Amino acid sequence: MNEAPLLVQLQRIDGNWVDVGVLRTRYDTNWFETFEGYWSLARRPVLGQVFEDHRQDWKPSTKVAIPRWFSHLLPEGSLRNAVANAAGINRVRELPLLSALGAEDLPGALRVFPWDGESDSEPPTDPDDDDSAQFLDPVLKFSLAGLQMKFSIHSSDRGLTVPVSGAAGNMILKLPDRRAGFEGVPEAEFAAMTLASRAGLRVPRVAMVDARTVDGLGKWAESGGRQSFAIERFDRRADGQRIHVEEFAQIFDIATAREQAKYRYTNFEAVANVSARLTGIDSVGEVIDRIVFNVLIGNGDAHLKNWAVEYPDGINPELSPLYDVVPTVLYVDEDDLGLNLNGSKRFVDVLPDSFGRIGKVTEFGESQAIARATEAVHRVREVWPELKEMLPSDQFERLTQRMGELPLSASV
Repeated sequence: MNEAPLLVQLQRIDGNWVDVGVLRTRYDTNWFETFEGYWSLARRPVLGQVFEDHRQDWKPSTKVAIPRWFSHLLPEGSLRNAVANAAGINRVRELPLLSALGAEDLPGALRVFPWDGESDSEPPTDPDDDDSAQFLDPVLKFSLAGLQMKFSIHSSDRGLTVPVSGAAGNMILKLPDRRAGFEGVPEAEFAAMTLASRAGLRVPRVAMVDARTVDGLGKWAESGGRQSFAIERFDRRADGQRIHVEEFAQIFDIATAREQAKYRYTNFEAVANVSARLTGIDSVGEVIDRIVFNVLIGNGDAHLKNWAVEYPDGINPELSPLYDVVPTVLYVDEDDLGLNLNGSKRFVDVLPDSFGRIGKVTEFGESQAIARATEAVHRVREVWPELKEMLPSDQFERLTQRMGELPLSASV
């Protein structure tokens, strides 16, 4: 039995919603087609760069899963299992999963819901087979993409709450990891993000909160008394207006079914080059600053889903603030950068000269890129002692010893 098609809408900066297109399904093939009227709109809001590249005749399609750009909106790992179980949906059936989540609080300025429009559209004959995938709790419908158990919540003068139906959250709450060996992840992320801010990087507002104080979170607040990490959503304005965002994984159109694609598809030089092309050459400096910080703090999770652009006016992209920075070296032995830089993923291979290739491919300038990396190291080292206030002494000492031994730090 075929599922109902899903209408895809984008919110303009004036708050009005624009019909973009329809996600359809037939005989296990799912595809997306845009409306002709969407392309003729004045000051047309941008759905995604891949659609801008292919234009209106393109109909991305897949077997079982949904087209890649939309698949990246869905949760991964244990979070997907929780959402699927609560909704009574097989985790591989992505169209009904998106339908269950999509009307309320998807990332960016996007929403989807069942559509009863008439059409004689036929599925494409060559779907992407590599994307075949390996009602609802009122809390889980606000779950966001990613592996960690996290929820969109709303912060106001009256406290923290799960948004009511039809409303959007303005913060993301990440619960403690219950697995042995992963204690203190929320505290470590708070420390890393706070240090990044003090080193001059653009980051959203962050806080540590007791999940039990979040009204409406129910059983998910049972975190054993441990603190949870909360971060302001940069895709929401204070007035509730949605700001569209797009992950680099969506921009590069990587397959979600290939678990390691977000680490292996490309490299940091390509990330910097795309950022320069879409948002301007000045953003290359920010990319360099973030890579330097990830090396020094030991964040091995800076993959393509943890880089994004935002569309403040709905049309022109800007590099988003930094997010999802955790000193993963505290939890993963022999962790690495995630993506290649100058041909290597190893933290110990990174030197200021490693950033020269970024300068070349982006026209930022080789010497300018190396100088920018050197300056970034100085800024991080200057504020590094402040980590001691935020981490257990053993973790602070481990990270401090590691940072001091890194060639990138020692060479400056």
